[in-house]
Amino acid sequence: MQRQTTRPDTGTDRTEQTRGEPTLSKDELFEILKNRRRRDVLTNLDANGGSAILGEMAEYIAAKENDIEVSTLSSSQRKRVYIGLYQCHLPKMANYGIVDFDKGRGTIALRPTATLFGPYLDAESVVLDDNVGSIVGRRTSAAAAVALLVAAGLAGVPVLSALPAAGWAVVSTVALLACALEDQLT
Repeated sequence: MQRQTTRPDTGTDRTEQTRGEPTLSKDELFEILKNRRRRDVLTNLDANGGSAILGEMAEYIAAKENDIEVSTLSSSQRKRVYIGLYQCHLPKMANYGIVDFDKGRGTIALRPTATLFGPYLDAESVVLDDNVGSIVGRRTSAAAAVALLVAAGLAGVPVLSALPAAGWAVVSTVALLACALEDQLT
């Protein structure tokens, strides 16, 4: 059974399951996912049993953002992330029912609604599969081949120079269309 509610903080409609199953609207999911720090919070909490201390979370994210070890963080790097998490990101996530955030104790814990983000967060760690890599490789090779042919023709290489500049414009346009058509067919 479902019921429609409106979140007072956002004015957006969302469907809630009356059985207590966690739900968020697409807008709410994407609102949370659009920020790298919020995604990092969810990933870190998931990797650490669902709970963390704010200071440790800030250090983890600051180190990740600065591509350095936690031990080499400056106090300003820690503070910048800590303040952002404390004032903005964690309260927003708590408001959506994704985490429990106790400002006084600095504790963060995942709520059942956080399970909705799993498929989206796992997608970030996926490396391009062989099929996608081969398509990119084919397109790069085709683009390089067309570029070399056009450059050689315009530079006056025998046989290729017989085609006028307008002809090379047609050749490159047809090559682009072929790549676009491949997108439509795959």
